[in-house]
Amino acid sequence: MGLDSEITEKPGRRALVTGGAVRVGRAICLTLGKAGYRVAVHYRTSQREAAATVRDLKRMGGRPAAVRADLGRPEDIVRMFEEIDDQFGGLDLLVNGAAIFPRHDARTVSTTEWDDVFAVNVRAAFQCCQEAARRMGAGSSIVNLTDTGADEAWPSYVPYVATKAALVSVTRGLARAWAPEIRVNAVAPGPVLLPESDDSEEAESAAAARTVLGRIGSPDDVAIAVLFLDRAVYVTGEVIRVDGGHHLK
Repeated sequence: MGLDSEITEKPGRRALVTGGAVRVGRAICLTLGKAGYRVAVHYRTSQREAAATVRDLKRMGGRPAAVRADLGRPEDIVRMFEEIDDQFGGLDLLVNGAAIFPRHDARTVSTTEWDDVFAVNVRAAFQCCQEAARRMGAGSSIVNLTDTGADEAWPSYVPYVATKAALVSVTRGLARAWAPEIRVNAVAPGPVLLPESDDSEEAESAAAARTVLGRIGSPDDVAIAVLFLDRAVYVTGEVIRVDGGHHLK
């Protein structure tokens, strides 16, 4: 395959972005929309935000859809993909962006709390990969959003970072299992968005100081990496850090 065929736009390529209504997920949806993709915007409770994202995609000339599902419920995931079948007739790209980010005391976190994080961040992502793969043809791809925390020690978020490390393993395992028809990669964001509970100027300055580029990133930086991985047809099983060089410090 030559260079020209690798970098050309793929209008009408069908994508599902879980968690696509807000924050990084919304940026991914809009970036894909600008590139000519037809986007399904998944949400659970953010119906108004999902509708706004769909409106923005329609203004770009796209034919998007909003799909609701509680990813903690396996039957909801099945129903979501059935809706995508009805509206899109298949899928070319899955972006697993939905996740929960609870803070826990490692001494007191309960087994229920542990299971809840894994249910959404790992089990649901894996089930979405399975459902997507059943609908995908050769040349399709999956991009999972992990986290630089998967390789770091975050004492207040042990269950969360454990899920992201697990998702890295899932990414690599599926990349080998489903090659060559489906490529599976991941993007590991670093400080591109601070938690909504800690978005002060002081927190931003501290996060920026931990990068070699001296600044925090933006959701668009993650979205560009996702688009790159869907276009990079000779890349699979890879995890790309989008962290401003945070891992170098």
